[in-house]
Amino acid sequence: MKVHRIVVDLDWRSRQPAVLGPMARLAGEMQAELIGLFIEDIELLQLAALPFAREVGFPSAVRRDLDVVRMERMLQTMGNDLRRTFEAVLKDTPVAWSFRVARGSRMEQLMIIAIEQAEPTLLLPPGSDIRAEPIVVSLSEFSQGGARVLPAGNRRPVLIQP
Repeated sequence: MKVHRIVVDLDWRSRQPAVLGPMARLAGEMQAELIGLFIEDIELLQLAALPFAREVGFPSAVRRDLDVVRMERMLQTMGNDLRRTFEAVLKDTPVAWSFRVARGSRMEQLMIIAIEQAEPTLLLPPGSDIRAEPIVVSLSEFSQGGARVLPAGNRRPVLIQP
């Protein structure tokens, strides 16, 4: 079965070209489109809106109030940094690629992109070990039980079949 798309679920760890390089090579070998997806976590923004929410700076240990505007700006900056890194890694390769920013829950956004086209899609969670054997699921299994299929901390690729 030919994989048509590889979706890379990007987070702060993905800012290093060394992280994206192997994924770009994999997409080239599989002749698949590589889609970078950065999800602005809605739960993080909801937390920032709470009147008692605080953060502790590292390494200063200074406590600060969280605020939605600053959190949105931080997420936008992170998305822009990831877009530039993604583009820099892929611009001189023959790999077809795109980059998307979405806001919502992680599982909701991953399901949207998986359902978008009825074709085999390889999903690479943050910190994926691309050499690991993928978890193979049908699109209906993924849409009904995504949280079970993609538990927090999963590093295995997930192959979603139509």
